[in-house]
Amino acid sequence: MAMPKSQSRRVRGALLVAMCLCSLWSLSSRAFTKTEEVTEESGGAVKFVGEHPLIFTFLSMALCGALCYTECSQTPKLEFKDRDYFTFQLIQNILCFASGLINALCIFDMGMTVSHQSGNTSHTGRLIMAGGAKFGHLLAAFCFGSFFAGYSKSDTELIYSGKNSPNLLASALAVVAGCLVHYCKEHSGEGNDNTSECLLLFAFSQGIMNGITRRCQTLPICTTHFTGYLTDVGTLLGWCVRDGEMGEKFQKAMLFAAGILFFGLGGVAAKELHESYNMQAALISAALVAAVAGGLVPVDK
Repeated sequence: MAMPKSQSRRVRGALLVAMCLCSLWSLSSRAFTKTEEVTEESGGAVKFVGEHPLIFTFLSMALCGALCYTECSQTPKLEFKDRDYFTFQLIQNILCFASGLINALCIFDMGMTVSHQSGNTSHTGRLIMAGGAKFGHLLAAFCFGSFFAGYSKSDTELIYSGKNSPNLLASALAVVAGCLVHYCKEHSGEGNDNTSECLLLFAFSQGIMNGITRRCQTLPICTTHFTGYLTDVGTLLGWCVRDGEMGEKFQKAMLFAAGILFFGLGGVAAKELHESYNMQAALISAALVAAVAGGLVPVDK
């Protein structure tokens, strides 16, 4: 007897989440920091990735792009008033938390940001002739991720409908690949600094994610940066106070405020996890994003 399609999708998603969590568990006992000296012999695959991280990075991006291109659906637009508010906010908050966790881990571990690019743009400009290229590379990687989300005509409504999203799954896999590059470089003795190739994969993953959520037809959702959200919260609350109404505008303001809060909570989690798990804690983000991508998060359709 064939398994129902929705159940099959959830089984596949559950297996992917389990794989990410098992990877975190297996690597946690072997987490490395930049100052550790690696003395044990590296395996062949670990050594290859550690010595050729840029090749592996580009191959991973290509595979993620191919996965994005398998998406071929268009979910009808829903107006904000017709959406289930709790579900809409839940999906946003999970993705904001995942992004905040990855970004803060990169700050703790390598001193670089991969989700919001305003600072990287400023650094590229001020250091254009003195090391600014490393910031420019992250801008390009983020934009490249968004390129795939656009080229594949990603269905921006899928993730809020409990359906499988290949684009968002590609974002999760890019995080897994970034963790693998970081691990292999540490384990092979190369180490990771603020020019590590794993940063390109993390920025690439954030570009895919934001390329999906930012184009949501109901409401532009930002999961990786929040200057616009802060502006919208202030503006919408100002309108509510002026008009004396607490309707749809207030709901939107609270939605944006929740996204900011959960991105910050991702930073709190990163602080608690980094010492024990190093960058491999980003696999938690990959598992969360994969869960949303696989339609595992209960939604009210």
